[in-house]
Amino acid sequence: MTARITQRLATTAAVALLGVATLFPSPVAAQDLALADAVILNPADESVRRGVLLIEAGRISDVVTHIPPEFAGRILDVEGRFVVPALADLHIHSWGHASPGGTPQLLGPERAARAALYNGVAFILDLFSPEQMILEFRDRQRDEGAQGAVLLAAGPCFTATNGHCSQFGTPTRIVDTPDEARHEVADLAASAPDVVKVVYDHQVYGDFSLPTIDLPTLGALIETAREHGLKTIVHVGTWQDMREAAAAGADAVTHTPSPAAIPSDLAEELAQAVTSHIPTLVWHGDLARLADESSFLEDPLLVETISSGLLEAYRDADGWPPWVSELVTRQRTLLRPNREAVRALAHAGVPMLTGTDAGNIGAFHGYSVHRELQLLVGAGLSEWSALRSATTNAARFLDRDWGVAPGDEATLLVLDASPIESILNTKQIHLVIQRGAAVDRESLRNQPPD
Repeated sequence: MTARITQRLATTAAVALLGVATLFPSPVAAQDLALADAVILNPADESVRRGVLLIEAGRISDVVTHIPPEFAGRILDVEGRFVVPALADLHIHSWGHASPGGTPQLLGPERAARAALYNGVAFILDLFSPEQMILEFRDRQRDEGAQGAVLLAAGPCFTATNGHCSQFGTPTRIVDTPDEARHEVADLAASAPDVVKVVYDHQVYGDFSLPTIDLPTLGALIETAREHGLKTIVHVGTWQDMREAAAAGADAVTHTPSPAAIPSDLAEELAQAVTSHIPTLVWHGDLARLADESSFLEDPLLVETISSGLLEAYRDADGWPPWVSELVTRQRTLLRPNREAVRALAHAGVPMLTGTDAGNIGAFHGYSVHRELQLLVGAGLSEWSALRSATTNAARFLDRDWGVAPGDEATLLVLDASPIESILNTKQIHLVIQRGAAVDRESLRNQPPD
């Protein structure tokens, strides 16, 4: 993101990040449930099984051919529909929706979580928000429950003085030496963040770049996080950044550096390091795609979770200000190299994780996960592989256990069509099940007026 772009977004983002809804809807209650005549798709092993999926006390107890006579729970005949694990977005900023012109839509974490769950996204990972606010929200949600996606959070970014994240007017963790890195990570660890977010970005955006931490400081951040049992996600700007982050032991890297082609040996290095990749293809290209073809703005799944004013701002590409046009021009240079890089990384065996960078321009909470899956398939992943990136790969990375196997947390989607036939079918949501309970999606749908 260039200096001009980030400065334009900084003021609204800083204000919005501080606005948090404090009213929680009633949490969904686990119930015993049998999904009869279900086609169960398990992305972990690419298996397909037709039968009855039994849910007891919020977890999958068995998959059987017939409902046991002693089963006393609710029976729901899904009539051959497709059951998959619910989706996850491992890169969001829950403040709201950025606008290409005019007023952004302010959300805060509760409303972002509602929009996500409406879209079948049951887990969201916030990778930079005001530290105390977002971690307290996460803790309240865990204690009290909420009708929305489960929010996990990094809290702050770890960045250099005047580095990326510092320009938004929101306090973050500034580290310029290994000693500072060790101290700050140890201090944050007391709040038990779900991951540690690090910025390591040497990219030059046009004629501009931001300061970034040096390699010893990166190593100290990753090492100290590991000592405290915390995974690290490193924001990278160049292929060399990605290489050095993986060599330093990062658990994941986020973003797809380009327009330079990926070095021929890098995919294998990441695969050997077992460093996961969060490509954020939506953030790197969907604004440019919108400028050329805005038809997906009419998708009911999107329309029902963002404001009419925001939709109009995105439809009016001719009225976008120069700084947005600058971003569109840059994104157009990224589309092909991004696809080629993601294809190379995935084919080398690098674990893929779905993340959208929602909160940034062109990336929408919940809905853009479906876009990201479509773009991953367009980059060369199979439908199974793309689905894994948002389900079982995500569960493993987050140390959660939702899925479709016995013993798994029953947080699921029932789809009207198979996502293995077409990844677009992840949008064909018939039912969302969260911890064994059917979700009232209607209560999640409409956001307050502009």
